[in-house]
Amino acid sequence: MEIRSTSIDLWPTRVTFFETPVDWMVNRQLADEAIAAVEATGSGSMANAAKRRVRGILEKSDAGQTLKDHLFACARAVLGPWAKYLDPDHCENRALIIEPGGFISTHKDSREGDLTCVHFLTGGGAGQPVNSVGTPRFVIEDPSRYFDEGRLPFESRHSYSVNPRPGLSVFFPSHIPHNQHPYEGSAPHVQIVANFRVNLPVAIEERLFDPHSPGKALISLS
Repeated sequence: MEIRSTSIDLWPTRVTFFETPVDWMVNRQLADEAIAAVEATGSGSMANAAKRRVRGILEKSDAGQTLKDHLFACARAVLGPWAKYLDPDHCENRALIIEPGGFISTHKDSREGDLTCVHFLTGGGAGQPVNSVGTPRFVIEDPSRYFDEGRLPFESRHSYSVNPRPGLSVFFPSHIPHNQHPYEGSAPHVQIVANFRVNLPVAIEERLFDPHSPGKALISLS
């Protein structure tokens, strides 16, 4: 009896990195603006993470608009020929100010967009490999299963670590879980989260992958 089998690796998904010069003035200026905004409200307490966010920071200053334009250009580069479906008016964004001891639990951003970017304004990883263990270590998780499910002996918990450094942007699909390990620095760490919307045509999956759908199939799975 002939038994045939095959396997395919579905993880990791595509993760794209961009880097500005470490000394780009926009990074430091926006970090200072975010910290000042939190301090001005007197809400920098570790007790409430929501109060350590500055929503819409990319629309609050010339530096923010400059970074927003840069991130849109990066998003178009990530999407390639699909960039024509990028919504030019949707950029849900916020600055996150992480105090010493602060961390971010595992979550997804799929309610805010389809393509997520994390852009680091500070961080001590300049000159270090991206996938090294940094502080605060940013981690993109394997989305294929719940985190509390058991794994067989040959299964590892796949994740990809990112060592933050000023000017480094990380782009990934918004449905991918991610988190941030506890920060051990002495000064606040600041990063921007931006979520972009991709308005794909109706029934695009059927048009791409189903050879029996109306129109010419672009990809054959036979």
